[in-house]
Formats: sequence, structure tokens, C-alpha cells
Amino acid sequence: MTRTKKKDKMKRIFVFVLVGLFFASCDPVDGNLVGVKGRDTFYPDILGPGKVPYGMVYIPSGAYQAGQNDKDIMGLHTTRNRTVSVQAFYMDASEISNNEYRQFVHWVKDSIAREKLYRRMSGDDAEQWVNVPDDFFKEPYRTVLNLGSDVQGGNNPFDPFLNTESSEDLDRAYLMLMGYSQAGKKGAAQSFFKLKDEKGVPKDRENLDITLDANEVSAIFSTYSSVNKKGKVDDKSNKDAAEYKRVTDVQGGRIENRKYFQLNWETPVDYTDPETLFLLSDMYVSKEEQFFNNKQIDTRLLYYDYVWIDYKEAAKRGKVKTARNAYDGTINDPNISPINRRDPLSKDSKSNGLHRSTLTDDGTELKYDGTVSPFVDQLTGEYVIDTSGRSIPKDDKGNVLVDQDFLINPGQDLDLGYTNSKGQHNAIRGHSDRSRYIIKERINVYPDTLCWVRDYTYSYHDPMAENYFWHTAYDNYPVVGVTWCQAKAFSVWRTQLYHSWLLANGDLYVNDFRLPSEVEWERAARGDLELSQYPWGGPYIRNANGCFLANFKPMRGRYFEDGGFHTVKVYSYNPNAFGLYCMAGNVAEWCNTAYDESAYEFTHDMNSEFTYDAKDADHPVKKRKVIRGGSWKDIGYYLQNSTRTFEYQDTAKCYIGFRNVMTHLGRGGKDLDAENGEEIQMDIQLK
Repeated sequence: MTRTKKKDKMKRIFVFVLVGLFFASCDPVDGNLVGVKGRDTFYPDILGPGKVPYGMVYIPSGAYQAGQNDKDIMGLHTTRNRTVSVQAFYMDASEISNNEYRQFVHWVKDSIAREKLYRRMSGDDAEQWVNVPDDFFKEPYRTVLNLGSDVQGGNNPFDPFLNTESSEDLDRAYLMLMGYSQAGKKGAAQSFFKLKDEKGVPKDRENLDITLDANEVSAIFSTYSSVNKKGKVDDKSNKDAAEYKRVTDVQGGRIENRKYFQLNWETPVDYTDPETLFLLSDMYVSKEEQFFNNKQIDTRLLYYDYVWIDYKEAAKRGKVKTARNAYDGTINDPNISPINRRDPLSKDSKSNGLHRSTLTDDGTELKYDGTVSPFVDQLTGEYVIDTSGRSIPKDDKGNVLVDQDFLINPGQDLDLGYTNSKGQHNAIRGHSDRSRYIIKERINVYPDTLCWVRDYTYSYHDPMAENYFWHTAYDNYPVVGVTWCQAKAFSVWRTQLYHSWLLANGDLYVNDFRLPSEVEWERAARGDLELSQYPWGGPYIRNANGCFLANFKPMRGRYFEDGGFHTVKVYSYNPNAFGLYCMAGNVAEWCNTAYDESAYEFTHDMNSEFTYDAKDADHPVKKRKVIRGGSWKDIGYYLQNSTRTFEYQDTAKCYIGFRNVMTHLGRGGKDLDAENGEEIQMDIQLK
């Protein structure tokens, strides 16, 4: 074969390969409804390696006959029989142990210590306690990042689409930040964010320093705060002082920049180091309060800050009345301002102005809880007039809409719909302020170890109060002395811990950890034995050999006859059909459900639940939460699957603990092989 023929053959092969690649690149489903491409296939987390939260078991969805299977004592009639259906979920195989809850306490302690060390260490040493982003943004990036779409904060989400002047101004700012310095009118974007040098001349994008170098980062950590710029910094020359004054005038100090940094958990806190001990000295009990000069962490300072979403408040809808001229004329009428078509009127122009539960008593103010307004100077708290000519947001009576602490005259829900030229409105609603249902909480996390003494008068439990929570002998015993509120906070922390781990591994979020509802707890306790009185089945509390099957108060108070005196280890006795330990006895368990004697009369038969967020001023009867399962100090009646009782949410008892649940993602049937096999293959084929 000649060289020419070889070249021709190679050309033909190359052409065939190109044609094959061309046809292979033509997706036959393009142009059809196939869903969003590129999304990862979700494997139900019951089989994924490491996906199932450690120590949990799967409870399939199903229905069961809830209610008393034995005679109700004293004719209470609080548990009439009814059929309920429950969605699939995961539940901890055992109660939360002392050692597991101690992880929560230590995390809170270490986070407080890192925060203090970040604020108190000198210069570059402080940087080790936080993670500084690779591209630590200077202005105007921070203003843009915090601008958001907060309606009451002054950035109406309709402006970029309906108000031409605002849209162009904002677009110029973004173009300038991306490197196009000549976009639009020269200086317009710069003036929007007040980017000027010392002489008042607008800065050009090419001359704008975007990220910090090592010296500037060091300058930030050398200064505590930029609010007070009159103070001197120790051990620095005048030249150095001028440098970090220049930086911190723009960047702020450690306190101002803390919201951009996350704590660094890679660096361990050495509590034995003399310098660390000195900087954290105010975390320890004072000498006057020490026992035998034993230096200990003051557990009264271990507070956990967290947030939760009030979905009941978020689901509320108020009346919306749009501007009158939105229903008149046509869309193309030049006499009607486009923004008036969709903006809601102020509260004073509407009815039912008090529909929000978070309004103040007189109905004029709404607590302003965390949104950032670009119209308020974050250092001085004063209102700033935009240099582009736009004024501070005001209502139709001239009242300022934004205050540092409160939204004044907040109005009602937004009208996110649109009225067409025929006068038809699509009736879509939205909230004018989301922060009203983002609830911030702070709670002390340390268990009440003195509950052992408090719960029993004329009884000796001092050794349990001294040792039960912290000593290694009780590591695998159930945690007690935890209020319902503390158990709820633990669930939020556990969710954050797990989701952070999933995110670091490139996985999707799953449902939150939480306290079980009352019907979920009973469904899990019955173990798919619908009419069983106890978690192990049958109507008897002993096995065939005469041994007791749980830790409770048997035989008129002979506590040790069942093998335990107070509590026992969380994996004691045999599990039920679902693999759950100590669903009866050992410690009673908090449920998320608020206790009401007639709840079985009015709650839904699908995922039945009744909740109430009790306030401090509420009557104690509104603070009752359901507890289930009985405890080491209870008689056999309270061990039954259907027995309902309660305790107050702000009380801690030496016989109440808890365990978490997580709602399953997917169908949640009993045949997991089908859900994890055939359905997964179908999902892959569709993608």
C-alpha cells in the first residue's frame, strides 16, 4: 500500500469518527419535556455508604390503629381509637446518650473559645481561628452582596424590570465590577456606590483594588474595630499605623469582618496552654465560686445561638389590595406608571392591617430582624441619601419605611401577581418581609444535673447529681435533665453538623433532625404490630422465663428486679421489630407535639400533629408537651404504646430524655429494594 493510499484511508477513518461524534452529540430527546439535565441521581440514603445518620433505623410509611389497647385509668378518655397514616422516617435506635449530648456541649464551648481567641489574640495570631476567603471582597462588593431583594430594605425586586432608571444604574454597577469601566455614562456606576478617591474623583475599575494582599489581611487582624478610629495600636510605628488605618477605614476591623469569616475548626484549642488559659479566663468559674480550687468551665455561659423557621407564620396570608389604576386602561397606556401596576399599597390604605402576629400592640411596627438596608449607614445608623437622586424608601404619607430596629408602617403581603389588559389578576401572593418568621433563639445547653436532687424529696441522689452527666461510667446512659427547648436546640445543631458534612462531601442536603411527633413515636414503638400493648408485642411485661422486658418500677417498687436501679445503658434489653431499643422504660421521651386531652378528636389522620409555640406569658397549660414510653420510675401502665402523658416544656426531669427522627426522602415503602433499584434505574434513564 502506497503512502498516498494510507493517507486516504486515514482521512476516511477521521471523517467517519467526526460523523459518529456529530450524530452521537445529537440528543434525541432535545426539544421534549425531559426535566433539568445535569442533576445528580439521588440514591435513597438508606443504602448509600455513610449517608444514613449513624445509629438510626428506617421506619417505613404505613397506617396503624392508634389509641388505648387497655383500659384507660380513671376514665381519662384521652386516647380514643383511630386510624392514622404516617410518612416514612428514620429514628435513633436508642435514646440520645450522655456522650452524644456532651458532643453538643463541647461544640458550644469550643465555638465560644474560638470566638474569644479570634477577638483577643494579637495580630496574625488571630487569623488561625477563622477561615479568610481567598477573594476577600472590598467595597463595592460587600454592598452588592448585601443588597439582596429585601423589599422593605429599599431594593424593590420589581425595580430592575419596571423602573428603567434604576435598572440601568444597577446594571452599570455590575458591569463596572466585572471590568467594563466604560459601560453607560461615565461615572454613573461609580457614583451609585460612591467609589471616589480622597479628592472626590470617581475611581475607574482598572484602578480599583479588589482583593486583599497578605499585608492588608494582617492590618485587619491588627485592629479590633474600625468604629473607634481615634485609638492607638501598640507596638506599631506611625507608618504602620497609617497603613492599617487606611485599610480598616474601608475594610473595618475584626468585629466588622466577622460576618464574612467562618470559624476554623481545624486548629484545636489547647486549654492547657498558659496563654490560651489567660485569654479564656472569663470562661471559668471565679475563685470565689470554685470547689476546692478546682478550675472549671462555667457552664452557665454555654449559650447556643440558632434560628428556626416558623412555617405557620410563613403560611399566613393577609389581604392584598393593588393600586386602583392597575385595573384601568391598558398595559401600553403611557399615563400609567409601570411600577404602580404591581406595587402594593401601604397598610393605611388596606383593610385587615393587623393580620400579622409579629406586629406591635398598636399595629404600626414590625420587628426588623437581620435584613440589611443599603440606605442605612451600618456604623452610624443614619439614613443615607443615594447619590443617584433616589431618596430613602417612604410610604405614601412620607413616613420612613426602614428603621434600625423596626419596620415602621410595614404594610401587608405583597401582590406578586399581575393584572392584564382585560382586568384579570393571577392572584399570586408573597411576603414583604421574610425575617418575621425567621425566629432567632439563644439557649443555655448544659443539662440540669441537679434534677436528680430536685425531683425527689427525702431521697439521697447526690452522687447522681455530681457524676451522671460528665463521668465516663455513664457515657452510654441516656441524657436526662434536658428541657424540651434544649432538645429542640440540639436537633438544630445536629442538623447543621450533618448538613455541613454532606456539603463538604459534595452531597445534597436531606431533611432536618427533629423531635418525633406523637404519632411517629407510637408508630415506631409498635414495630408494625398494630394492636400490641408494648413495643415487644404481647400483653405481658415479662418473657417466658419470667424476666422483665424493660426498665421500670415493677412489683410495688422493687426497682432492681428488672436489672436496673435508675437508668440503664441505651442499648439494654431486646429491640422491637424495627430495631429500636428502650421504647418502653428507661427514660420517657420528649415529643414535638403539644399536649391536648382532645387532640385525637381534631387532628388530621395523615401525619397527625398539633403544635403550639408557647410564650412566656402563656398559661402553664399551653406549655405542656407530650412525653411517651414511661421511665425507670414509672409503673407498667406508662410503658404501653398508647399511653399519653405530658410535662412542661421548660422543665428538666431526671427521668425524661429524647431521641431524634428525620423524614425519609422518597416513597418510603416497605420494599426498599424496589425503591433503591428499579426506581433509581428509571431516574437514570430519564436523565
